[in-house]
Amino acid sequence: MKTIRIFITAIMSAALASCGGGNKSGSLTDMASGDMEAYENSAVNAIEQARPTIMVIPSDQVLQNFKCLKTETVNGRSYVLRDYKNYLLKDDRARRIISTIQNAFNDQDFPLNDFEQTLKQLDTYEATDLADGLEKDTKTLLLTTAHPDIILELAYDTSRDKMSLTSHNYSGRGEKNVSYTLTALDAYTAKAVATMTASNLKGESTTETIQNDIMENVSKFQQDIVKYFSDILTRGRDITVRIAIEKGCNIKLSDESIEGDTYTDWIIDYMKAHTVKGAYKMQNNTDYELSFTNCRIKLLNDDGTQYGVYDWTRDLAKNLRTNLGLKVSNKAQGLGEVLLVIQNQ
Repeated sequence: MKTIRIFITAIMSAALASCGGGNKSGSLTDMASGDMEAYENSAVNAIEQARPTIMVIPSDQVLQNFKCLKTETVNGRSYVLRDYKNYLLKDDRARRIISTIQNAFNDQDFPLNDFEQTLKQLDTYEATDLADGLEKDTKTLLLTTAHPDIILELAYDTSRDKMSLTSHNYSGRGEKNVSYTLTALDAYTAKAVATMTASNLKGESTTETIQNDIMENVSKFQQDIVKYFSDILTRGRDITVRIAIEKGCNIKLSDESIEGDTYTDWIIDYMKAHTVKGAYKMQNNTDYELSFTNCRIKLLNDDGTQYGVYDWTRDLAKNLRTNLGLKVSNKAQGLGEVLLVIQNQ
């Protein structure tokens, strides 16, 4: 753990220094540049693993403006459907603005997941959860495919072209009032990390006006993200944990396990031992479901390699199987969600 703290200190010092400039001299990877042996034998791997991965996506507001957002109700539940592919076809400025944001972060050595390339990996019209037969929202699929740490949601508008937002649809020339908001969200909790916004910017081109303003103000925005991520590295990632009994299963969480404790008590002891400084809050405790919020889990192993929500879930499931003899299935869909279902053998 001491080694990880040293890595964190090095990461934050280098990252905060690099965010102040636009060149890569003194970047995190300089020490290994062109020297594979140095790379393999240094702490670069841990540093690179710990950098927050970024993905830029359009906000729901933008999707709504392009008629690429709708709500459907299935079995009494409402689902938001996001048609990202159609949006990219309609918005001729999306690629250029997103590219500007990505380049600004790439210049500071932030790992990137490209929105359009990730989208190409998905079948957005027939995406279903094969285990449960439940339709997954495209945004959920994007995140579970790319696994970004931070989402940058872009919203923008102009006062003279509010209906279509296409660059060739303006009537006449002259300056336009351009507004935009770039919001950094924790991909695991949807918590707002940082916001960069501007209203009533003057310019003849919406795209260039937004691009220029972003480049002028992105440094402080990046620093806020780095500071937030340093807190995650230190205190752990915030996730939710649910252990549920499948309908029809003859086990109750209040039953005594083969180790002598009830299943509930065993799980609570596991939570205490496998969260950062025992950080968690019990939300629900019944015979059929045990749930926790604000659970903090580590992001890195002692050797600096990644340790994520999937790894934590796998370790818990393995212990439930080997120590308690339970049959469990992982039913989680969101990035920051752990959902293990106990079933009959």
